[in-house]
Amino acid sequence: MVATILSLIGALFTLAGKVFDYLRERQLVDIGKTAQQVADLKGEVDAAHKALRARLDIERDSINKPDGVRDSDGFQRPD
Repeated sequence: MVATILSLIGALFTLAGKVFDYLRERQLVDIGKTAQQVADLKGEVDAAHKALRARLDIERDSINKPDGVRDSDGFQRPD
């Protein structure tokens, strides 16, 4: 009888340990997903800043040199 009770208690502790391991692994996966999302968002913010800087450069050049173009790409229309 005592051996059965001890066996059941041992099984409960084993089960509790497995549940806690699962929860810990789940938390680590969630942390990894969050870190990846943060990295992706930083990349998007950097791209937006780059585009904004380019836009502001174009606006500044068009104000400072209204008759010029920023960069000539050498393209000539045939007409």
